[in-house]
Amino acid sequence: MDRLWQSAPLIADLGALFADSGHDLYLVGGSVRDALMGMLGHDLDFTTDAHPDEIEALLRQRTRTTWDIGRAFGTIGAMIDDWQVEITTYRTDVYRPDSRKPEIAFGDTLNDDLIRRDFTVNAMALHAANREFVDPHHGLTDLASGMLR
Repeated sequence: MDRLWQSAPLIADLGALFADSGHDLYLVGGSVRDALMGMLGHDLDFTTDAHPDEIEALLRQRTRTTWDIGRAFGTIGAMIDDWQVEITTYRTDVYRPDSRKPEIAFGDTLNDDLIRRDFTVNAMALHAANREFVDPHHGLTDLASGMLR
């Protein structure tokens, strides 16, 4: 993982920016999976406890190039240096008694967000400020064994 921090110092920079504002920021999904496989591209996906307006305000401290990917779903995008960044507020699935189809709502915790992801290998997170690796669904084990579940 040391190579990740060296090749993408923006991760730690954004982690510090969010931490200084009282928010957690985690690199998530395919970005973590690809980094573990040594194939980090130039797009970084994050999740946070900050809401979309806060995300956008924080990103604007680093770049003027931000866009609304889906504010209602909590996602704001930005171009910073050569990195395409997407930051999404924690999300959770909410089920109504009259439907089997979940509605998406803002979540309160990282685990709320990770549990709804498609595969265990995409349900890993890396805290952008303190480098804590979070893997509640054993995605790293599945990645190492080539298992997709």
